[in-house]
Amino acid sequence: MHKQYMDMLICPLCHNELEWQINEDNEDRIINANIKCSSCQAEYEVRDEIAVFLTTSLSRNDLWEKGESGLEKYLRENPDIYKKLMNTPENELNGADYWFKASYLEMKRDFITSSRMFESAFQKIYNDDYINGWKAQMDYIVKEIKDNEPIIDIASGKGYLIEKLLKETKNYIVATDFSPTILARNKEYYKFKGLYDRLSLIAFDARRTPFRDNSIVTMTSNMGIQNIEQPGELISEMNRITNREFMCVMQLIDEDDEVHINFFNDLGSIAYATRANVIETYKKSGLDIKICNSFIADIKPTSEGEIIEGARIDGFPIEDTKIEFCVVKAKK
Repeated sequence: MHKQYMDMLICPLCHNELEWQINEDNEDRIINANIKCSSCQAEYEVRDEIAVFLTTSLSRNDLWEKGESGLEKYLRENPDIYKKLMNTPENELNGADYWFKASYLEMKRDFITSSRMFESAFQKIYNDDYINGWKAQMDYIVKEIKDNEPIIDIASGKGYLIEKLLKETKNYIVATDFSPTILARNKEYYKFKGLYDRLSLIAFDARRTPFRDNSIVTMTSNMGIQNIEQPGELISEMNRITNREFMCVMQLIDEDDEVHINFFNDLGSIAYATRANVIETYKKSGLDIKICNSFIADIKPTSEGEIIEGARIDGFPIEDTKIEFCVVKAKK
């Protein structure tokens, strides 16, 4: 983590000051440190350059760790399937199996092969409407970046928007995620890509962040808000930490899409599923919003694995449907 962010950080539990014991650093970065809240005594750390501000008050359901470790365990326990997946020519793999092979190679830190495969994986998994609608939103956000302030990205995941921002802006970027597992992957990936110099990594639950009130000038998210389980008062927390603008890529379903309304209800994230619900949720949290760059896309369920039978990349959509890709711009 770059040292420049230390003054922005507080205890995510009680919002009081932190005491830092830096054990290893260089000119710009903290490499390893122990961190303690001066009030509630909660303990955090920087480990191998990744700041970890996870709290015990919210569940630690690391889906990346479960998913990626699960794939590795499955292939280890099923050597015949592993051999078939690894030995089948790439052009004969269906979209799901192609993605799983790329994911496994990435877990083994073969970034040369996995990066090449992921570049073409989207064409195998998603239709053109999905790809064009999603990319258009990331392009929009990059064009909207007006200053050189650090960009804090919420629920970054694999970091598709992060990579684009690092390549096309001069800003320092903070990638954040609930999962230290995915951030450790991101560290190695962006070092491999030669894009790590301006990147910091911080693990926390977006429902309880370690940032001071009004401390973030530029904040983004690439469909991360909609992937947070039981989001609760998430947008109120975003309102607390931003002092200007929050730009979030979202995919919205139609209010009459009963199948997927039920799907998001079951996930507890219906507040971020439709245009009307998003507007109501943001406004209740005291934010003025504008829905920008709308792109209506016809999308289809992702394919199931044939070698890894029945496995699917995304649970959404369940059936063919229309969605609205957009950027939600929120201001105080």
